[in-house]
Parts: sequence; structure tokens; C-alpha cells
Amino acid sequence: MRGDRVALDRFTLRIEKGEHVCLLGPNGCGKSTLIKTLTRELYPLVVDGASMAILGQDRWDVAELRTMLGIVSPDLLAMCTTRTTGRDVVLSGFFSSTRIFPHRHRVTPDLAARADAAMARLGIAHLADRPLDEMSSGEAKRTVVARALVHDPHSLVFDEPSSTLDIGAQFELREAMRKLAQSGTGVVLVTHHVHEIIPEIERVVLLRNGRVAGDGPKESMLTERALRETFGAEVRLMSREGYFYAY
Repeated sequence: MRGDRVALDRFTLRIEKGEHVCLLGPNGCGKSTLIKTLTRELYPLVVDGASMAILGQDRWDVAELRTMLGIVSPDLLAMCTTRTTGRDVVLSGFFSSTRIFPHRHRVTPDLAARADAAMARLGIAHLADRPLDEMSSGEAKRTVVARALVHDPHSLVFDEPSSTLDIGAQFELREAMRKLAQSGTGVVLVTHHVHEIIPEIERVVLLRNGRVAGDGPKESMLTERALRETFGAEVRLMSREGYFYAY
């Protein structure tokens, strides 16, 4: 529920571990509520016949669960302290924080090495000592992706990943997402932008008014008719080199 409004209603969805899937729908369709339900910031109402399991379990220690799922969201980036260095942002993922507090957090050589490896994997090792507020928007976003990767999670959840990014930074982030998907890391993309759907994503789930409006292979979901019904607008669609573009 969102106040008196049902945010997700009679909602059924199953995503396999390691699957590459996109949840696509307009603003207000329930995407953010779904992510917060996955991370246990929100919980479903207790009603007859309802159930929810993540990685096969219906009960979790929340801190442990968040090491299994890497979340990349605009909210998380906004919470990062601007003078925090890239390495500390990545290290903070081990402590469910957004910065390092020396009196509370013990950074071992092993954790430091894993943080450096995550940054190197995304091609941002040179940002380790750079404060966040001296990075471009694309560099900052990739730093948050490295934070999500530092645990070697089962799946990465990208919430509106291109928000605030210029065209060049969007291209860089899409390439980073493609490499992660190709390496075997599950990618769950949550967006209202068709052009963010990387070629490696094979399944698209259409959301509308808190319900699943369509679920199937990408090519059968990304049609002009399906997008018109989902977004309530006249849509034209084209595809090129594995990407789809709506206009």
C-alpha cells in the first residue's frame, strides 16, 4: 500500500537467479515499490494465498539479504556524501552504509583488495582517491555500481540507471551493464525507457497500474501495440543492433 492506494495488486512474478530481465512501465506503475519490497524496505500485506520468497527463502536477515542483491538506484547515489572518495563509497557496501566511519568500520586488507578489484572491473581504478563531488555523473554512477558488485551478488538490480546521465555517460553505463550480464551476473533492469534495455536482456515484464500487463520474450513484449497500452500514448518503435527505441 501507498497510503490508501494499492501499489501492487494481485501481483505475481518469478525471476530466476542469474536471469536478465527488464521491468518496464510508466511512472507510478509500482516499479519503485517492487524494488523496496525486494530489499525489505516494504512488505506485502498478509492476505490468504499470498507468499514471497527471495533466493528460495521467505525469511531473511535484512543485512545478509542486501549482500546477495546489488542495488543501483538514484536514491543510493544521492545518499553518498560528496567528499567521500571512490574507494570509500565502494567499501561502504560491506557495511550497509554510504561512507566509511573509522571508529565503527574495520577495513581489512582483504576488503580493501576486493573494493579495488570491483573498481578495476568497471574501469574506474583511477577514481579510488577522487572525491565523489569531483567526478562526472557517469563516473559517480559507475562507482555506485562497483559498490553493488563488491559482494559478488547473485543479481544486480538497476533502478532507472540513466537518470541524470548525459549521452556519453549513458553509453558507458550501458557497456558496463552488458559486460556484467555477459560475465554471468544476473541483471534486473527497472525502467520506463525502452532504450536502456541492453541486448543481453531476453525477457521483458510490462507493468501498469500495479499489475503485470505482459510478460514474455523481449521481441513479443516490445511492440508498438503493447507499449501504447502500457504507457497510454501513441508510440512508434524501431530497433537497431539489438537495441529498441521508442518515439
